[in-house]
Amino acid sequence: MTIKMVALDLDGTALNERGKLSERTKAAFRAAQEKGVHIVIATGRCEHSLPQELFETEGLEYLITSNGARTISAATEQVYYENYIDPAAIRAVYDLLKPRGVYIDVFFDGRAYISNLEYEAIRVGEITTRNRNYVLNTRQPVTNIYELLLENQDHIENININCINQEEKRYFAELLKQIDHITVTQSTPLNHEIGGETTSKADALSHLLNMLGLKREELMVCGDSPNDIAMIRYAGLGVAMGNAEAEVMAAADVVTAPNDEDGVALAIERYVL
Repeated sequence: MTIKMVALDLDGTALNERGKLSERTKAAFRAAQEKGVHIVIATGRCEHSLPQELFETEGLEYLITSNGARTISAATEQVYYENYIDPAAIRAVYDLLKPRGVYIDVFFDGRAYISNLEYEAIRVGEITTRNRNYVLNTRQPVTNIYELLLENQDHIENININCINQEEKRYFAELLKQIDHITVTQSTPLNHEIGGETTSKADALSHLLNMLGLKREELMVCGDSPNDIAMIRYAGLGVAMGNAEAEVMAAADVVTAPNDEDGVALAIERYVL
């Protein structure tokens, strides 16, 4: 198998536990690019939630964001592909969730928005189920998150439901089954990530491969969370991180080292270089 594209999840995969790309990972990116291999980040984060380090990393070529809703150039931020949630599905989500007062994040135009009430509760420590520093650095608080959702219903990338416990998560999982033309995945133990009917990292990668004239058999991917399973199964070589959840490991062809032990660099060195 000749690998010509490597796609990597970000949190828990390409980034170490300090939220950084290790020097070994950066060196693997450069060496792979020198061989003509395309390096792609495929993440649930939106564009403006990404670390600035990514846009300055040599060898990194494309960024797939919001679980596949957008594909952009790492160097120029040019948008190559978009796959948004259908407005009718947006209105169905609105009708289902707003009366229940659930907190949501809304992604559009490469940015993530949050209710100012939830933002403040996280800031002062009333809500502890979310990463405080991450939310404060990547979310823009607004007065009425649900009205913002409707106002931008024709270009919504993703909607995140952030639950307080597993019981609430199961409750909303059943509710979301009532809505047609959406996908639901997760990247943390307590969230639901709502995307378009065909939105996934695998879908975005298929369009990128077609654009570059490559085959799925020439694709290697690495991931650790359920929102990575579709691309792991799609790729010619699906790699689970050593810190991945059990269902992710079950979907993969091979398992590499954990993210904090340069698992991505190891996979690139072994299967690409």
